[in-house]
Amino acid sequence: MGRGRAVRSAARGHCHRPDDRVSRGRRSCAAPPRRPATGSCGTRLRLRRGVGRLMATADAAPDAALTPDPADPTTLALRLATLELAVLPVLADKRPAKGWGVTSATADPQVIVDAFVATGAPLVGVAMGASGLLAVDIDRHPGGADGFASLAELGAEAPLPATVSHASLSGAGAHHLYSATPNAAPHVAAPGVDVKAGAAYVVWPGSAPVPEARSSFTPAPDWVIRHRGSIASSMPASADITAWLAANGGEPDGAVAFALAALPEHGDPRWNNAALVGLALPVVRAARDSHGGAAARELFAGRYSAGNWDTPAHRTAALRAFDAAVALTGAERSLADAPALAWAGLGLPGGPDVVAAAEAIVAAAAGATGAGEAPPFRVLTRSDLRNRPRPPWLIDGLVQGAGVVVLAGEGGIGKSFVALDWCARVATGAEWFGHRVRAGRALYVAAEGIEFFDERLSAWEAHNALQVPDDRLRYVESGFNLSDGRAVAYAREIVARDEIDLVVVDTLSQLSAVESENDNAQLAAVMRAARHIREARPGATVLIVHHVGKGERGRVRGASAIRDNADAVIVARHRGGDTFALTTRAEDDGKQKNATATVVSGLYLRDVGGSAAVEQEGAVDLDGAAISEALADGESHPIGDVLARRGDASEAARKRLVRQLDSLVAAGSIERSGATRGTRYRLADGADDGLLERIRARY
Repeated sequence: MGRGRAVRSAARGHCHRPDDRVSRGRRSCAAPPRRPATGSCGTRLRLRRGVGRLMATADAAPDAALTPDPADPTTLALRLATLELAVLPVLADKRPAKGWGVTSATADPQVIVDAFVATGAPLVGVAMGASGLLAVDIDRHPGGADGFASLAELGAEAPLPATVSHASLSGAGAHHLYSATPNAAPHVAAPGVDVKAGAAYVVWPGSAPVPEARSSFTPAPDWVIRHRGSIASSMPASADITAWLAANGGEPDGAVAFALAALPEHGDPRWNNAALVGLALPVVRAARDSHGGAAARELFAGRYSAGNWDTPAHRTAALRAFDAAVALTGAERSLADAPALAWAGLGLPGGPDVVAAAEAIVAAAAGATGAGEAPPFRVLTRSDLRNRPRPPWLIDGLVQGAGVVVLAGEGGIGKSFVALDWCARVATGAEWFGHRVRAGRALYVAAEGIEFFDERLSAWEAHNALQVPDDRLRYVESGFNLSDGRAVAYAREIVARDEIDLVVVDTLSQLSAVESENDNAQLAAVMRAARHIREARPGATVLIVHHVGKGERGRVRGASAIRDNADAVIVARHRGGDTFALTTRAEDDGKQKNATATVVSGLYLRDVGGSAAVEQEGAVDLDGAAISEALADGESHPIGDVLARRGDASEAARKRLVRQLDSLVAAGSIERSGATRGTRYRLADGADDGLLERIRARY
């Protein structure tokens, strides 16, 4: 904030009166959020508190409707974590929730609560390797292998000692869970009998009991144990592609699913014939520790041979590249064995040049089949335009998804507070003054002032009665520069790897090597670098914080290349007193790619605990108002009471309000009790008098 900039007080009951505007530093009534326990026993203490909040009313409330539902995914995940099991949120189709996977599985209770609140995932996955377990997964499918029959046929050769077990989610199979070393490898033990270990996970049904102690998991029998890298594993890359495909069946999971997700989107310039083997290698290597290699081969070919490249020649090139990668992974075990890996159709030689040889074979095959490179451009029809996906909004009507956006304003007007506010909204999924926000992850690159960010985030959390999950908002304070190719490449890697949806670059002048902002060529290069970062992840947005010239009507500073290369320009303008507006109107020097203009007026910075938070004059969140009115009497209320006060009983409103209520539960502002369909909410014990007002007017 600039020198002398006024900040409004959050004095209780006078949030919007003009005479409550005070200088920076005045004490605020907003209480800081509860902080999780820290120290050597912090995780165990947080586990007790996390489970305790969900179970606290069990003894006091004999009514079954008020008894915590052990099948509730958050409750179940916390109970499993007390056994030192690493859990992750899983969707109804048994895929990990967006942003989650086996490598992200955790036993940290605060992270668990945040994860299930943010994703709304209905199922709980347990990561095998991270939990020190393996699962014998017995399946029985009509017309397919019968794992129970396979075990009966093996008899004494395949004993299954008593251990923790439960029916599979489908009800047709069973999971037997044993303790095992973390380097245990998944494999097919018998037809219909899969051993899930390492990077695999299993879904723990809500109806399955949770053991009292970890010792309930008995050691795995010798016949099911394989180790990663062991030639005995049934998941090695084989010289015979037919045998390899047979050994790598099932749906892609674990490391294979991650490797597929990491492939470039169709149309990315990295998809070219010369690079196909290199793109396939991570997928094939992942099949050593997970299922689904055969299906991954088809998915790999489909990703390459789509759209304008949907030809038999391109599909053949992709399949041959994948098969070459299979042979290469076998050669990696021992180059001395490479001569034995030659097989029909590839003629793969041995020796250290095996990779180059495989690339040459694939390139030659592509030339022979006429695949070549894709045409330089494609001619579109009206139907193509109609079916083309529209870029999603990150913040409805204001900040585009899949874009490079410039936020410009005078120094000290509050641009950095707005940018951090947007990052926190994305990280929590909370609306921004009536504009819906797409939940995701954010990365804030700050040239200066990062030493104050913790205070600013604490103020945001106190003001909004929400907590920002650590894993959903990250920061960079040095080493980043839009004019540095190495830094841009690493930023792309981070955006793709960590699934970043919003990157804030604050500010353009300090985070680039532009010598003159009036040089179109230099600015165009910087804007191209920002777009290059954005393109690392579909739907991601790069927000560049910039300045305007001096004066009430100052234009966006610098050459026209900034506006020309931006998808949107949002300008912060003073609107009298200490308020400002954000506008994309052309007359304010703003820009919106779809030619629509948005103006958000009445914004100001409110003093909160020695820092500040962005607020809007007269802003009342209708969802927050409904929650505030329903819980004002201090009693427990079902979601139906909140919906009635909202005047909207739609399923969309129910889901939105449940997410907001669960966020308040995670922040310790309110308490939740009861089963899934009988869940009730009440104000937390010790909540301060201003909490309801902050919930009501927090957006």
